[in-house]
Amino acid sequence: MKKEEKKAQALTEDEKKELNTIQQNYSSIHLRMGEIEISIMNLNERKKEIKNTFLKIKEKEMDFANKIEDKYGKGSISLETNEFIPQ
Repeated sequence: MKKEEKKAQALTEDEKKELNTIQQNYSSIHLRMGEIEISIMNLNERKKEIKNTFLKIKEKEMDFANKIEDKYGKGSISLETNEFIPQ
């Protein structure tokens, strides 16, 4: 017994439309994923910049604290009155 060979058949119009819709959906998803990845890259770059700025401010804070401690000794500063309070 020989297996019957199947011939290529054209898709119906409805099948073509459904396939086209699926392909368009995939294309749309690929585009949106690319946009998201670019947004993530941009956010990561901004995060790095903000982190560097934070570290610079932290360094300035430490320098200021050391300068004040050298001048006045150990203590704290009242942000309300701008006064040094010895320990």
